Amino acid sequence: MKTLTLAATATAIIAGLAITGARASDDDGARIKNTPPRAEWMSLADLAQRLEAQGYVVHEIETDDGLYEVEMTDPQGLHVEAYLHPVTGEPVRRRGYDD
Repeated sequence: MKTLTLAATATAIIAGLAITGARASDDDGARIKNTPPRAEWMSLADLAQRLEAQGYVVHEIETDDGLYEVEMTDPQGLHVEAYLHPVTGEPVRRRGYDD
């Protein structure tokens, strides 16, 4: 009986590691630990206005994994995809690329 229980426990641990590993490999690093309640999030209009005041041209804003995902063009003309904190608007992750 102990062998069966040990084998079942080992199988459960290995399955858990496999699931965690798959989740980690799919994670692009664009997450925050504790997503604030939606009532605390900066409005889309305020976020867009803030970015435009910094010289960006905002093309699209979406939510993704508790963050704002923003596609925009920076003042130098580089297309940027950024993940911004929903309350502060500060960058969590950013990627620039040419179209």
